[in-house]
Amino acid sequence: MRLINTTTLEFHEFFDRDIPEYAILSHRWGSDEASFQDFEKGVQQSRGGFAKIEQCCNLALKDCYEWAWIDTCCIDKKSSAELTEAINSMYNWYGRAKVCYVYLNDVAWEKGTSESLQASMDGFRESSWFTRGWTLQELLAPPSVSFLDQNWQYIGTKDDLAREISEITGIDTQYFLPDAENKIHEPCTKAPDCRGHPPRYKYITSGKLEPSVATRMSWASKRQISRIEDMAYCLLGIFDVNMPLLYGEGPKAFLRLQYEIMKQTSDDSIFAWTADQEVTGVLAYWPSNFASSRYVHEQAPLETRRRPYAMTNQGLHLPITWRARGPKRGLRVMLDCGICGPQGFKNIVLCFKPVIPELWFRVHTYQIETMEEGPWHNPLDPSKSNPIQDVRTSNHIKARSVRKMEDPRTQADQLSELSEITVMADWWYGEEPPGRIYDSLKNKT
Repeated sequence: MRLINTTTLEFHEFFDRDIPEYAILSHRWGSDEASFQDFEKGVQQSRGGFAKIEQCCNLALKDCYEWAWIDTCCIDKKSSAELTEAINSMYNWYGRAKVCYVYLNDVAWEKGTSESLQASMDGFRESSWFTRGWTLQELLAPPSVSFLDQNWQYIGTKDDLAREISEITGIDTQYFLPDAENKIHEPCTKAPDCRGHPPRYKYITSGKLEPSVATRMSWASKRQISRIEDMAYCLLGIFDVNMPLLYGEGPKAFLRLQYEIMKQTSDDSIFAWTADQEVTGVLAYWPSNFASSRYVHEQAPLETRRRPYAMTNQGLHLPITWRARGPKRGLRVMLDCGICGPQGFKNIVLCFKPVIPELWFRVHTYQIETMEEGPWHNPLDPSKSNPIQDVRTSNHIKARSVRKMEDPRTQADQLSELSEITVMADWWYGEEPPGRIYDSLKNKT
């Protein structure tokens, strides 16, 4: 890790055990930032962004920090290997910092009268810092965050401004305040119809609720980036995953991110998203698909259903419960996640429709649907019509990210015998669906 000395403005590289205490800067990039190469050439002072580096170092020195980390100059972006390491490590670097200074260059803070304070708060709420993809992890990771206005005047900490930050970002305070008291409830052991929260709700070791994949995606749903691939790369630390950077791959970076997330978790909420299309794959195209998923909660599966799923060349294996809707209407699949509402916790369901034998698509994605009353069937024993609590333990569907299967054996009208289906995972990434398949689908809608 390369740090800058707050007194001499010289760089020094440290390795894990030797990394000293340091301050870190979060900010919006300008068009004339001072880079690592500018420092090497000795022309850093000619850059407009150099003043920002000086101010950050002066503030850190005043707070008794000898070292600081600033992304504009502490990364050699000419080195793809160093850039990859930095982006994969950035969440941890922000989390390890003793303090994070958030410089808001579009906010002028005045405390004088109540009117001026209100105007200042309005400016704070409208800061572009809250709209950027990269700044999400810079809010969440550091234990201590101090906000500063365009004149480097102190505004407050994220603890002081927690309510406003939550309203601006749509993130509950318990997720960005490390010492926030868990005021929600104790873990639930009641039946699935209990009000207020899901049964078998997952907790992290601190005793606070762990946000689901869908919830975390919703935090990024309205944020913007300059390069398409960065929408995936800026979320690596938030999901605690690592992957190589491939600038030029476009939106496929977000698909790769979802693959990596599925390797780390069995959270079904990764499939709990909406789209403005009738037909999609099983994975989302962009974080904006999760805009309505803020309150989707993961439900820890029963021990007897703890079978892994992962995207591989053999497919996406999902231990799930389904209900047949008829040969042309397809399947309704129940996920181990749901929404808490006035009627209690309801599991989310996805709809799949067959187009040709062994090829299925996700349909009816306009809104998040929840489970209706009635029995859900076990595909391994279609003669049974069991209550949900019983049938949940043994159902299995296999969804593959392929367009065809060799040796198709199951017809679309034999749903009651299905234990596996083939579902498109990456529909989004083809230019157009094959005409025959798409026409067939329209005829069945």
